[in-house]
Amino acid sequence: MASQDRKPSHLRSVRLRVMLQIAAALIVAGSIVGWSLNHYRRYDFSRSHKYELSSQSKEIMWFLKAPVRVIIYFSPSSASPGAELYGDITALLREFQFYAHCYRDLTVERIDPLRNPARAHELQARYKFSGGENVIIVEYNGRSTIIPAPEMGEYDTAPTQYGDRPRLVAFRGEQILTSALIALIEPSSNKKAYFLQGHGEGLPGVPPLQLVGQNLKRQNIMVAPLNLAEKASVPKDAALVVIDGAHFDPSPDEMAALKSYWKAEGHLMILLDPTGETPELDAFLAESGNIIARNDRVLRLVNLGGAMGILRDVTGEFFAGSEITSHLVGMNILMTGNTRSLAINDQRDKLLPKAIQSTNTESTTTTVASNTPVTSAVQGSTRPLIRAIHGFQGCSNYANADNKGINFDPARDAFFPVVIAAMTDLGGVHDDRLALGASRMVVVGNSEFLKDKYLAETGLDFFSSAMNTLIDRTRLAGTTPKTKEFFTLNLDEQQIRFLALWTMLAIPMAAALLGIIVLWRRHS
Repeated sequence: MASQDRKPSHLRSVRLRVMLQIAAALIVAGSIVGWSLNHYRRYDFSRSHKYELSSQSKEIMWFLKAPVRVIIYFSPSSASPGAELYGDITALLREFQFYAHCYRDLTVERIDPLRNPARAHELQARYKFSGGENVIIVEYNGRSTIIPAPEMGEYDTAPTQYGDRPRLVAFRGEQILTSALIALIEPSSNKKAYFLQGHGEGLPGVPPLQLVGQNLKRQNIMVAPLNLAEKASVPKDAALVVIDGAHFDPSPDEMAALKSYWKAEGHLMILLDPTGETPELDAFLAESGNIIARNDRVLRLVNLGGAMGILRDVTGEFFAGSEITSHLVGMNILMTGNTRSLAINDQRDKLLPKAIQSTNTESTTTTVASNTPVTSAVQGSTRPLIRAIHGFQGCSNYANADNKGINFDPARDAFFPVVIAAMTDLGGVHDDRLALGASRMVVVGNSEFLKDKYLAETGLDFFSSAMNTLIDRTRLAGTTPKTKEFFTLNLDEQQIRFLALWTMLAIPMAAALLGIIVLWRRHS
């Protein structure tokens, strides 16, 4: 009987092979699942990309040095201001948690004061806020800040005139939360940027640069005016000096102060006003920054059928060779108004005589295409940031003085690539991520793009990225958090009646008719 119960050897080998196949399949499936846990992509298909974080917010999460704790003190069922933002805030924090090393470095505690009054009273006594408020408490490395929930929303107050509650129109929670994290993570990084005044320059926070001022405040960057006519030196606490659209040249004493600041490892951002007269400033750029601001206008001729139109609003594209623009490659920026082209590297060499191109340390004075006397440039690292797209050219005959129309001179004008923003550094390590002993400068051939009526998201991202790089916060370079606007659909009475007719009558009748046809065909 024992010999009859024993299975043949070939059957035993089949069972062994099947077991090995099953084990191999489980190992392969487990490997695929384990690999996919850390290799996958997330997509946001919402209308306004409501849950997609900016690159700046992501970088902050990846570079956390200690865990962040967020307490949502909220009563979603109450009628207190900001209660309608509860769902948006929790969804936003989930995104922050995902980028905080997959939930390890950011924890969220939800406290409903109606359900947990003991914990609610403890938080009120510790952080000193009213029990009727909805707030978000952020703690990091022994420091904390309290964000009132209504600040994360943008409201339309028009309905209050009729006794209704304000209407929520946008959610700016990412902006507020990212700003709070920057202040907590680097409390000593409240950098001070001085904006030169007295020559027609703009000042953030004051029209027409109100939006830029709000953005810099969220970036934890202090803005201060700088009048070198009163004090002929740049303050020692200056992390950056900005010249935004000077209409005329600073005085010789002011230029001497700027040159001294530049040579002492200073950081500058210069936004040129093409309609101004600034020969001394142009000479400073050519001498110290290795950048020549051409005496031209970047424009494009457009065929309008019977005539040729002139397009002066320049569309630019970003270079990938700098930390300032690495997150913006593939986007376009609109430079509204007049724009000057910049000559750098080989383009600059064509404008300067051989005596200037040599490495001789002696200073040589000459005159360049912009009719500006300059001296020999000090060697440094210069690279383009933005160039005009194909079709735009730098035209030196932009004034049409001979009344013969706009025309381009191949010997004098700039053709593709037309550089409209560039960066240069002097000394130290020529790397955007490091600024050890390096003077650093960003020059843009346009200043109008920062004004409130022209400012676009890409322009604000570029300006913010350049500011953070110049003040040695390169990891905050990139796209900045945006306000998430809610989509509203406004229908008149006729449209509502038409929609009701289709949803309550036409569509149900069509479905019923289709069912009757299907039943009749089956019975027949």
